[in-house]
Amino acid sequence: MRVLFANVPWYQTDDTGRGWRGIRAGSRWPHTLPCYGEDMVGGYMPFPIFLATACALSARSGLEAVVRDSIAMGEGYDAFYRYIEGFNPDAVVIETSTPSLRNDLEVARAIKTILPQTIIIFSGVHFELQQEGFLSRHREVDYAVYGEYEAPVNDLLIAIRDSRGRQGILPLVQPHIGNLLYRVGDGVVKNPARALVDLGDLPWPHREGLPFESYYDGVCGLQRPQLQITSTRGCPFECIFCVWPQVMYHSNKYRMRPAHDVVEEIAANVALHPYRSFYIDDDTFNVNRRHVLEMARLIKERELSSIPWGIMARADLMDERMLVALKDAGLYSLKYGVESADQAVLDEIGKRLDLDRVREIIRFTKEIDIKVHLTFTFGLPSDTVDGIERTIDLACGLVADSVQFSIATPFPGTKMYEMYQDRGWITTHDWDRYDGSRSAVSRTDHFSAEELERFVTLAYQRWGKAKAGQMSGEFRTAFRDRLSARLIDGARVLLLQCATYTLTQELLRQLNDMSYEVHLMLHERFVGVFTGLIAPERMHVFSNTADFRYELLRDFAATLRERYQFGGVVIPYSNPNGSGYDEVERIALEAGAVIIASVGNDGRIVK
Repeated sequence: MRVLFANVPWYQTDDTGRGWRGIRAGSRWPHTLPCYGEDMVGGYMPFPIFLATACALSARSGLEAVVRDSIAMGEGYDAFYRYIEGFNPDAVVIETSTPSLRNDLEVARAIKTILPQTIIIFSGVHFELQQEGFLSRHREVDYAVYGEYEAPVNDLLIAIRDSRGRQGILPLVQPHIGNLLYRVGDGVVKNPARALVDLGDLPWPHREGLPFESYYDGVCGLQRPQLQITSTRGCPFECIFCVWPQVMYHSNKYRMRPAHDVVEEIAANVALHPYRSFYIDDDTFNVNRRHVLEMARLIKERELSSIPWGIMARADLMDERMLVALKDAGLYSLKYGVESADQAVLDEIGKRLDLDRVREIIRFTKEIDIKVHLTFTFGLPSDTVDGIERTIDLACGLVADSVQFSIATPFPGTKMYEMYQDRGWITTHDWDRYDGSRSAVSRTDHFSAEELERFVTLAYQRWGKAKAGQMSGEFRTAFRDRLSARLIDGARVLLLQCATYTLTQELLRQLNDMSYEVHLMLHERFVGVFTGLIAPERMHVFSNTADFRYELLRDFAATLRERYQFGGVVIPYSNPNGSGYDEVERIALEAGAVIIASVGNDGRIVK
């Protein structure tokens, strides 16, 4: 029996290739990103942990199981359908999500057109998978498996295989399989949820055939290719917006894998591929102190500490001993969720974060040279203008290397959605818009959706200016001295817009005060923010990729070099040390004779 576990294509582009692409499987916050021309892969790309683990479990059960990640491959719909026709699977397991649901149902219908006898199984982060009406409305889907789906999907596939030759494949009545919805006659049956799986009983996720070089969570400049794994699932805290505990696990139970098994998985994969970093993608890595210290000890013992790695953690659960042990084991960066500077708001949403401890631990984290990424959210229930202003001030005042400002998105199935629905704050039930990035789908008593969107823009501007403002007079002198030692007056200098635009703006202002002919290489979406700072004829604009990918920009850069004969190139970094900027530096050398200065986002000349 052939089974395909699929993260199916999800994008929309026009004739020029401009549009958006989706991030779905493996993401706690399914969302869309702009795409440009050939740029269908790049930036943040989560590993499809549930799909890949389900595939490995089914393979262990004797099924011919394959996982295909069309999102990470940048695969188009036509190419995916050709693959489906060639592989001819007996069943396809599709991980869906709220914002991708309409797209995924269209893909399911197309599969049924190509292979009418193929069984379609839906799973993933969407609340309607728990409702009998879902199968009644969508005949293209044969089964729905809600919640944490690896084990129940495996049970279902085994039952389908074993039913052949007796009662046919469909309909298949399976009252013993938890988390399952299936049709019986004209009705739909919903089976109760099964107990959460013991993580030690799960195999390592299947990775063969997946594009290992695509998966990436930067976290302050971690390098790619990156291995993404998990060591725990769940979180005992009850944040009303957090999707996986509420929709995938239906529980706040914290489960741990044996630390030695996690480290063996890291070691085995590092031996297979040239990974330059790894990321432990736990909901909250540091809930159990003993687990954290054991992980640090084993990573060091297995001589893996030379590989930089990152985690997502809770700041007020950290202590100095844990951080020192993690640093000693090679921890490079981490994410702390702060969300708000208003303690009452934090308590109301279930975060229950100790802000004083957060400030202390962030300070210590930076003191021992672990990079810090912070997240903040606007549009929480009791947010006020004053509270959001204080949150932005807090973000600008903390010693973080990078930040993320988000609009609160009440995903269906969460306590936040129920609260906002009861209060009349939900502004749309168009699931396509529930992507957490393009627009707000709710308001509060104090804000409209549009006002929340403006606050996110303002927050990024103020944080970027605060970081650029940290550049000391000593830096300005060193920057000027560096250029004057390597360039003659009147030389042409190319500045790349490859970091936060506020940093690039500050460097451009400084270059404009010097005796050089300054040029700027930038993507079309940034033209407006540099208008007035540089003459239009000195802005060299590209549109076929969202970032500085060498294969897509090599010819463009070579043309600039031939035409302008730049004396050197200046590169701003969005992190302190330029990690992950290999492709940008290749483009810089293609465009100019030499990189004369690279500047970190903390206002230091890196190289």
